[in-house]
Amino acid sequence: MMLEALENRIWDVIIAGGGLAGLTLARQLKMEFEEMEILVVEKVARPLPDGCHKVGESSVELGSNYLETLGLQDYLRENHIIKHGLRFFPGGGKLPLEDRCEIGPAQEPIVPSYQVDRGRLETDLREMVIEQGITLVEGATVREPELGTDGANHTAIVRTGHGDARVEARWLLDATGRTALLRKKMKLSRGTRHPASSGWFRIAGKFDINDMVPAENKRWHDVEFKKDRWRSTNHFMGEGYWVWVIPLATGMTSIGVVVHDDTHSFDDVRTLDRIWAWLEEHEPVLANAISDRERLDFLCIKGYSHNVTRPWSADRWGMVGEAGAFVDPLYSPGTDFIAFANCFTTELIRTEREGGDLQQRVRELSLQYRALVLGNIDVYRVSSPVYGHPSAMLMKIFWDNYAYWCFPCQYYFQKVYKLTGPAHSAFNTAGQRFVELSNYMQSLYREWALAKPETPRGQFVGMPAFPSVLVDAHLALEKSLTPEQTLEYVSDRAEVGAQIASEMLVRVLWALGDDAARKVAAETGFAKWDMKVDPHRIDIGRTIGLARRRALTPIARDIERTLGRPVLETSDEVMRELLAPLFLQSSAEALPAQ
Repeated sequence: MMLEALENRIWDVIIAGGGLAGLTLARQLKMEFEEMEILVVEKVARPLPDGCHKVGESSVELGSNYLETLGLQDYLRENHIIKHGLRFFPGGGKLPLEDRCEIGPAQEPIVPSYQVDRGRLETDLREMVIEQGITLVEGATVREPELGTDGANHTAIVRTGHGDARVEARWLLDATGRTALLRKKMKLSRGTRHPASSGWFRIAGKFDINDMVPAENKRWHDVEFKKDRWRSTNHFMGEGYWVWVIPLATGMTSIGVVVHDDTHSFDDVRTLDRIWAWLEEHEPVLANAISDRERLDFLCIKGYSHNVTRPWSADRWGMVGEAGAFVDPLYSPGTDFIAFANCFTTELIRTEREGGDLQQRVRELSLQYRALVLGNIDVYRVSSPVYGHPSAMLMKIFWDNYAYWCFPCQYYFQKVYKLTGPAHSAFNTAGQRFVELSNYMQSLYREWALAKPETPRGQFVGMPAFPSVLVDAHLALEKSLTPEQTLEYVSDRAEVGAQIASEMLVRVLWALGDDAARKVAAETGFAKWDMKVDPHRIDIGRTIGLARRRALTPIARDIERTLGRPVLETSDEVMRELLAPLFLQSSAEALPAQ
């Protein structure tokens, strides 16, 4: 495009950055506002490389649904890989794979998600936005943004290989990733108290983790989901780290190492030679299995987690994707937060175009975005020891999935972000309760892992298991609810979440033994947690048979079906001593049946 064509108009929206966040935002805005004049400026010109072009190949339910709402469902199914959920192997990197605990789906997940090749996806998205009538300038950057105030437009320089153009726009949106054009200009960057780093590369060809286990091992190979293991995001985990193995539709496999600074160092993963040496030390079985594969490329990020104080302004600027915040790659939430930021941005633009109260909407959605980011960071921030402890990780996955499906997913799927005023703030109580309970659980799992390490054993645990409250929460994502029904649902699920947390606390204490239980009680301070425990739960612990089944609450039975019967290492006397501050005091406090 000639430079004059960029300058001789006032754009409705300029998006600085044409990666996944910027391209999907442009596509969404054009779908919502067909007449909108949108300019996308991207520094990297085509052709884009497949594979290691960027990290973020794996998506989960929320982010996948967002991509589908952009009309990409058929495209994703035809050009990328339908994912077989998340699969975990916590602890024991030096053990044969069949001797580690395997946690993951046994059936195809009901709500789909995808393994995407970022290079292919972003290449195809560029063509799609051009076909929509969006102006895309490649091999160019946005420089010297001047943000208008009091209703004035924004201006900036678009620097291309052919010269500069001064452009003007009603909205200026930053999707420049870690370049963070506006976040750095406005000094809005904030840390997260979650120091962690990552390095990753591709290997040539499809890699099936089944090949790591001898064919004569019937327990491993004689399962219906054997043929689907390779489609999962496979996590090889140990204390302070995890390694991803993700298949790409281009026929390659992505290998990435995530390390927490409290246990490992960025120096371990900052070059391809170092990351390979690290794998040979900590995950030698995996390293040996891929040692003959060609290693194609390498990228790394030091201190990947960051936050932002103010993601949007009523002066009509904002930031999406990693230009705003990034939490952690575990559980693949990157596309989720692109979905949140892009949908929030779209609602802000709609509010301004319709003459609504933009200041109020900016305040509401900025607070909500930061709450989602901070709540999500807490899921990872203290979990370094848990990754090497199979039992703690199993319980963590159960809780984290439940909380994710019951609040953030429902908030997004039911479009709660479209509400404003009291109708929107009514969801704060349930959201805050989930964060509170989650923080309790993350602390509990961490102290359990520290107080009583364990050796992995070969077993498979289906997650989510059917029937269970976890499956119910997953299936509920397919329901269409009114705002009132959604509020009732998430509020009810928060109450059930408190029962789940209570049962998990009891199970963890039982597993510890008297001395370790006292230590965990002191370290977590759970005596002051806002939850209740039924004192009769201690009596039921050592019963058997029909009497036991009848005495257990529905939630206790539900968790037991998935996690197995509790290991009773702690005496009843110590259990009562430690849990007494949380005991129900009257029948009026009794936990409701679910």
